[in-house]
Amino acid sequence: MSIEGSSGIQARVLVLGSGPDGRLSGIVDVLGRAGYSVEMRDHSDATGRLPIESLEYDIVMLDPRSLATTPVPAADLADVEIGRLRVDARRRMVYVDESAVRLSAREFTLLHHLAAHPGVVFSREALLRAVWGSAWRTEGSVTEYVRRLRILLAPSGIGECIVTRKGFGYSFDPDAVR
Repeated sequence: MSIEGSSGIQARVLVLGSGPDGRLSGIVDVLGRAGYSVEMRDHSDATGRLPIESLEYDIVMLDPRSLATTPVPAADLADVEIGRLRVDARRRMVYVDESAVRLSAREFTLLHHLAAHPGVVFSREALLRAVWGSAWRTEGSVTEYVRRLRILLAPSGIGECIVTRKGFGYSFDPDAVR
């Protein structure tokens, strides 16, 4: 839905949240009083991904409560196999060229989450919620675990499979493991 504010600039606004009484309802009210017309949709995604339709909007607002607050249990994870990398979710093991790579539980979960969504860019906050289960840790925790993963994967030649998207977050590059 196109909107025009007092400045006369056309913009499309999408508000994704957990309902009309969500955290962003006050902002929506302010935009409405300023002459903006805002489209609201329910949203709940444990991965922190936005729906593809959000690309059609100029402004997208997300209620952080619509993100998962607990990580996905290991039993619900699917195995991931991309090129030389295999992530065995049930055994909680990572293999590169059939050689095991020893990872801590958190390193494993972070790698699994990124590899299960190749090419998708996740913010540090989205990774905190998906991997740690909350945002009580700092974004520096994500940075440190990414650094550790790169060091642990470097001897097998795939240390650069986790890509920093400056200003956005991190993604998994499937071409780096082929």
